[in-house]
Amino acid sequence: MQNAARSNAPAFSPSTGADGAAQPSAASAPTTGPPKSPMARWVRVLEAFAEEGEWGVRELARSTAIPRSAAHRILHDMVALGLLAPADDPGRFRVGADLARIGLLVAEHLDVRRVGRPFLERASATIGETVVLALYDRGRRQFSAVDAVETSHPIRYLWESLRDWSDLHLGASGKGILAFLPPDEQAAILDRLPDPIPGRTPRPKSRLRRELESARRRGYVVSHGERFEGAVGVAAPVREARGRVVGDLIATWPDNRTSDDKEAAAGGVVRAAADDLSRRLGWDGVGSGQGGSSG
Repeated sequence: MQNAARSNAPAFSPSTGADGAAQPSAASAPTTGPPKSPMARWVRVLEAFAEEGEWGVRELARSTAIPRSAAHRILHDMVALGLLAPADDPGRFRVGADLARIGLLVAEHLDVRRVGRPFLERASATIGETVVLALYDRGRRQFSAVDAVETSHPIRYLWESLRDWSDLHLGASGKGILAFLPPDEQAAILDRLPDPIPGRTPRPKSRLRRELESARRRGYVVSHGERFEGAVGVAAPVREARGRVVGDLIATWPDNRTSDDKEAAAGGVVRAAADDLSRRLGWDGVGSGQGGSSG
């Protein structure tokens, strides 16, 4: 098996990843009931500050289902440790310097390309085709391929051409991200496109919207020759801890090796691999905004 990797992968931080579909929030709806143990309460408070950044005792207790006296004690303990600091308004607290430092150190060790490599290898071995990892830049609203695992019949020209920043509306590589973005972010991207949408085969914007909705329900995207002539792509989204889409996994091969059965089987493999990678990044499998239990 030939392996190809990119050394200048764009950095990824959970704090700058793109928004995923509807996601659970420590600030709005506890998912496991009121936390009982001291450790569970501390974790719930940290999750709340990750979501909102600033809290008062009363609202924190209400949102986390922690008794007010316990929330008060935790907040002041965290202030004493440097994890939190008093906010400008009396009785309110914000993220402290030490907590911000710890978060940055953790993010530095969360190398999506390194973490994702075993998932690419297993998916490629199962499908028997090249599997690519791409990451999404929310600011650019584009993606870039950062790693790939190839088989004994590589098609490197396909994945290497994706290493430049590319738009989301063409091919499985882009639509594997676009289909799973929050509706407002997806709409903002689509609204900027002309109608019909240019490409190797121009198509109306209404057709792209239908394709994205279908892919969202199915859990993965299939494309044929949209970005490269004769190329087939199957892609599924990768998410970070809060459910935000940060990229996708793409299986790709020439159309002379394809069939409906192969594409469906590859879709299941790629979706499972993307889900497994997402869980490795901290996603709990909830809030994907699509049909099925995960994805």
